[in-house]
Amino acid sequence: MEPTDRRVALVTGAAGGLGSQVARLFAERGHDVMLVDVRDDALAKSAAALAGLPVRIETVAADLADVAECERAVAVTIARLGRVDILVNAAAILDRRELEDITGATFDRVFHINARAPFFMARAAMADMARRGWGRVVNVTSVGVYRGGMRMTSATYEASKGAVSVFTKMYARHGAPNGILVNAVCPGMIRTPMLTEGTPQAVLDEIAGITALGRMAEPVELARMIGWLCSDENSYATGAAFDVDGGWVMR
Repeated sequence: MEPTDRRVALVTGAAGGLGSQVARLFAERGHDVMLVDVRDDALAKSAAALAGLPVRIETVAADLADVAECERAVAVTIARLGRVDILVNAAAILDRRELEDITGATFDRVFHINARAPFFMARAAMADMARRGWGRVVNVTSVGVYRGGMRMTSATYEASKGAVSVFTKMYARHGAPNGILVNAVCPGMIRTPMLTEGTPQAVLDEIAGITALGRMAEPVELARMIGWLCSDENSYATGAAFDVDGGWVMR
């Protein structure tokens, strides 16, 4: 199929609780969308859920712990959909381990997926965006980077998100001359399987209790902020971190 003149959004972690909502928002706004995730079966379900919308939905299974796979995901998007206008780095893993159980291998995998992948995805996608003088990149981080998370068991997750916060500012400066805006969205608690399936209810209740709105976010609430940052309505925000945490961390 020939590429269209619609904008193209590439979403990593597109089979996850947040990424799937981001992909749906872009498709409903008339963008062609490339869904990227490591899980073939889950990707197929995400794509099927978007069937019927008058846009193109493509998928590519990739293990983003591998730099070559990050670059391949961008290259496949360009080959199938013609370009990359929007990149949302939503893929992440939360590998809960007690301090003494963290190994070099477990540390590296968290950083490779959560921090290294956004770095190389952005480098490859922004090279294509620069050709047209327009682009949007949003990295999903965490408000935990301001306070070191809630428990030591999430230390590698929060530290990897802290690295992405630095990359976001770096790439914002790099992309500005080419019309590319790069920002971060920093969630608090989101009602996704990554959080709810491995977190004790007591911890969820504790965080909700110190959140001004008294509840966790629905994924679509984060998706709406990401959608605005990736739209023409955002013409001046770049290098910024947007907290969407219900008033959990107020800086």
